Amino acid sequence: MDIHKKQQLRRLSVLAGGGLVCALIVAANLFSLQVIHGDDYAGRAKHLFTYTSTSAASRGDILDRNGQTLVTNTTVYGLRITYAFWEKKGQNDRILQLVRLIEADGAERNDTLPISSGQYGSFAFTKDSNTSDYKSMRRFGAGEKWAEDLNADGVIAALREKYEVDSDLDAADARKIVGIRYQMDQEQFSLYNAFSLAGGISKDLVARISEQHERFPGVEVETRAERDIQTEYAANILGYVGPIFSEDWEKYKEEGYSMNAKVGKTGAEKAFEEYLRGTDGERAIETDSRGNVVSEKETVEAQSGNNVVLTLDLGLQKAAEESLARQCRSISGAGGGAAVVIDVKNGEILALANYPTYNLKTFNEDYNKLSQDKLTPLLNRSIAGTYAPGSTYKICTAVAGLESGVIDADTKIYDEGIYTYYKDYQPRCWIFSSTGAGHGWEDVTTAIQDSCNYFFFETGRLLGGDKLESYASKFGFGDYTGLELSGEKKGRIAGPTARAAARKNDSSLREWSGGDTLQAAIGQGDNAFTPLQLANYCAAIASSGTQYEAHLLRSVKAYDYSDTVYTKESKVRATIEAKDTTWKLVHEGMAKVTTEDGTAATVFQDYPIKVAGKSGTAQVTGTERDNGLFISYAPYEDPQIAVCVVIEGGDSGNNVAPVVRDIYNSYFYARSHSDPTADDTGNYDVIS
Repeated sequence: MDIHKKQQLRRLSVLAGGGLVCALIVAANLFSLQVIHGDDYAGRAKHLFTYTSTSAASRGDILDRNGQTLVTNTTVYGLRITYAFWEKKGQNDRILQLVRLIEADGAERNDTLPISSGQYGSFAFTKDSNTSDYKSMRRFGAGEKWAEDLNADGVIAALREKYEVDSDLDAADARKIVGIRYQMDQEQFSLYNAFSLAGGISKDLVARISEQHERFPGVEVETRAERDIQTEYAANILGYVGPIFSEDWEKYKEEGYSMNAKVGKTGAEKAFEEYLRGTDGERAIETDSRGNVVSEKETVEAQSGNNVVLTLDLGLQKAAEESLARQCRSISGAGGGAAVVIDVKNGEILALANYPTYNLKTFNEDYNKLSQDKLTPLLNRSIAGTYAPGSTYKICTAVAGLESGVIDADTKIYDEGIYTYYKDYQPRCWIFSSTGAGHGWEDVTTAIQDSCNYFFFETGRLLGGDKLESYASKFGFGDYTGLELSGEKKGRIAGPTARAAARKNDSSLREWSGGDTLQAAIGQGDNAFTPLQLANYCAAIASSGTQYEAHLLRSVKAYDYSDTVYTKESKVRATIEAKDTTWKLVHEGMAKVTTEDGTAATVFQDYPIKVAGKSGTAQVTGTERDNGLFISYAPYEDPQIAVCVVIEGGDSGNNVAPVVRDIYNSYFYARSHSDPTADDTGNYDVIS
C-alpha cells in the first residue's frame, strides 16, 4: 500500500470517528429530551401559558313600584380577542375577514368611530361635535398630532397611514379596518384588557368561528349579559348603558371597573349605577403552545348587581304617555309636551311622560333620525324643558299676597279690563281681548277661578318684585327638586335679584321695573320652570305647604331578591309657612276652576272625584301660539297625587286638561277595577 492510500484511509477513519461522536451526542440529547426529561418538557409545552380573564357580572334589574320588570338581562354570544394569542402580523386582513362575517351575520361590531361607512367613496361625521364619541376622536387625534380641523376624509386617511392599511383597499373596507384598530386603541387592548369585537352574534357564527379557530388565533366566543328592555315606555327615565369613554376611564378605574365594562350613561341606569353594577369575577385559563385552551377555572365568582325598584307606576306612565301623544297630535300647531305625576304625601314620582319620545329597544338604530327630529324627542322635557308657568303661577302670587297682608279674604278688586296704574305700561286682562270688558268685581277665590289677570296685576304691584321672588323661591322654583336623574334644569325665577345677577352676564338686559313685576305676578316675564317643578309646586299647595324632595328610587333589593338592601326615606324639602285660612282660600279657588264656571269646568264638571286645578296660558316670544299648562291635585278633600301637563303650542290650559283627566282615570279607576291587590283608593304595592 503506497503512502497516499494510507493518508486517505487515515483521514476517512478520523471523519468516521467524528461522525460517530456527533451521532452519539445527538442521540444522548434526544434520550435526555424524550426519556429522562420527556415528561417535564411535555408538561411545560402543555402548560405554556396561564392568564387571568375577567368574568363580567350581570347588572341588576330595574322594576316599577308594583314589581313589573322594566329592564333585565338576556344572555348573548359575542366575539372577544385575547391579546396574547392575537397575531399582529397580517391582523388587518383578519380584521376585515371578521368584520365581513359579523356584517353577514347581522351582528353589531364594536366601533365607535363617528364616521360614515364610506360605501360611496367619501366620508362624513355621524355624530355632533358635542357628543362623547366625537370628542374622544378629537382627543385621539390631538395625541397623534393631527390638525384640529381635520375633516372626516382626513381622519380616515390619517388612520389608514397609522395602521398601515393596504392602499389598494377601497374606502369602505379600509373604514372597517381602521374602525376596529381605532377601537382597540381606545379600549387599551393589551395583555390586561381583552377586546370585545362584536355582540349579539348568532349560533351559526359561533359555529363558524369555532370551526375556523386556527384561522383566527386569539378570537374566542364569549357569553355575556346584555340589557333587555321589557317596556316601550319610560325611555327618558330608564336610560341606557354603554362603554366607558376614554375621558372617564381614570374615574371608573379607581372604582374597580374593567376597561371594557358597560356603565349607565343616562336615566336610571346612570343614576343608580352604584346599586345596579355587579362585581366581576375572574377565571384562570391555561393554554398550550398553540393557543388551545386546556382548562378553565373560576377563581373569583362574579356577583350580579342589586335590583332597583323605582317609584314609577308603569300603568300610569303608559296612560300619561299615550294621552299626551294623542292630545299633542290633535291640537293643530302643537309641538312637544310633558306630563308629571307625583305623590303628594311623600314626593314619589309616579310618572314622567314626554312627547315625542322614543323606543329604547331601537335607540341605536334610530339615533341619527331622532337627533335630527325638529321636535327633539331626545329632550327630557319633563325635567329639562323650561316654560313660563302662565296663570298656574297665580297661586304663588295669591299665597304671597294673603301672607303679606296686601290682600285678604274680603279684598275685592274691580277688573276694568285694562290695568292703567302705570302710564307707560298698561297690560290687559285676557278677557278684555275677546269681550271688550273686564271681569268686574273679583275676590281671591273668584280671581283664581276666572284666572283674572287684573286682580293679580294689582296684587303683584302691592307686593313688589322682591316679595314675589321670595315666595317663588319658597315653592322650590329656581332650584333642583331632589330628583336623582342627571340633566334636570333649575329653571329661572323672575325678580329684581335674579335680574341683577343676569345683567352681570348680559349687559343688554334692562333693570327691573314695575312692569316686570306685573308680568311676573301672572307667570310671565323671566319666569321659566320645568314640569317637574310645577308638579311639586302643586303638591306643596295640595298639602298646605309641605313640599317633599321629588325622587324616583323606592328601594333596592338584593341580587336574588332575598333581602332589601336599601329603602328610600322621603325627605321634606321645604315647608311654606302660611295661615290655614290662606290655604283654604287658594284650595277653594282651585276647586272652582274645575267646577261652576271655571276655566276647566267643561273638562271636569261631571267628574265623579272632586278635583282642584289651575289652568295656564303662557305667551312665547317669537311664536304665534301660546303654550298650554294645567296643574291639578285630587281628590280635593284628601289629596293623593299632583299632576302637571304642559303642551307647547297647546294654546290654552283648557286644551291640556283632558290629559290630566286621563291620568286620573288611570290612577283612580283602571287599576282598582282590574287588579285584585289594589285597596279602595287604587293604591297597591307588590314590592315594598
